Amino acid sequence: MNWYGTSGTGSHSAAGNRSTDPDSMCGNAVMYDAVGGKILTVGGAPAYVNTYGTANAHVITINTPNTKPTVATINPMAYPRAFHNSVILPNGKVLITGGQHYAVGFTDQTPQLIPELWDPATQKFTQMAPLSIPRNYHSTAMLLPDATVMNGGGGLCGTCATNHFDAQIFTPPYLYTSTGAPAKRPVISTVSATSVKVGGTLTITTTNDATVTGFALIRLSSTTHAVNTDQRRIALAPKTKNGNTFTVMLPSDAGVALPGYWYLFALTADGVPSVAKFVKVTLK
Repeated sequence: MNWYGTSGTGSHSAAGNRSTDPDSMCGNAVMYDAVGGKILTVGGAPAYVNTYGTANAHVITINTPNTKPTVATINPMAYPRAFHNSVILPNGKVLITGGQHYAVGFTDQTPQLIPELWDPATQKFTQMAPLSIPRNYHSTAMLLPDATVMNGGGGLCGTCATNHFDAQIFTPPYLYTSTGAPAKRPVISTVSATSVKVGGTLTITTTNDATVTGFALIRLSSTTHAVNTDQRRIALAPKTKNGNTFTVMLPSDAGVALPGYWYLFALTADGVPSVAKFVKVTLK
């Protein structure tokens, strides 16, 4: 692990090893709790191709820059993976999807079709409904505004048979009740501003009788080659509440609440999310 500085001409310094984990190329690192400095790392392989992926998982906690992070080895995934994708969900859980057991670019060989859902509260992985199409090298996965996940692509090798120009939508368990019926979702009716400064406040009004207990910001992101360093989640506890009107405050650290566009979700006590509103975070 390394720290990278942006002052002047830039800098970098060693941050120690990730426990006994080997080099984990084409694995995932996901900042699921930006305020707490919590990063989940999963999978990867000792080399870029022609090697087996791992199921290794760790939680890395960063704090003051250029100090050694804390690394905790947690229970591994059910399936070893390389070239997979991980997506932070509004309730703080992380979906790990796709990838290969044996890393070989531009092939559908040894696909891992069963996604896994990681819960930070229990630090356990739960297997989800399987994919029907391999999502290996050059695949992508992104959180959508309706709190579902788009998982698509793979291949992109000219005219070979492993090109996948399609995508599938994963609907997380939080959108269903225990009986399989659609869950009642909160609705954000108004937000006081579409742009807010780092450390600023937002006033949010919700409608319908789904009880809102909190909010979450998830940064819009981009992904390539299993790397998505833009996505991060900030949990927002209401500072004030008056009926269905809430006030929330953003973190004052621009290294946590990065400037740019974010999804804003309302959440019930059971973690059922609203459809997102878009909010732009600015420095000034």
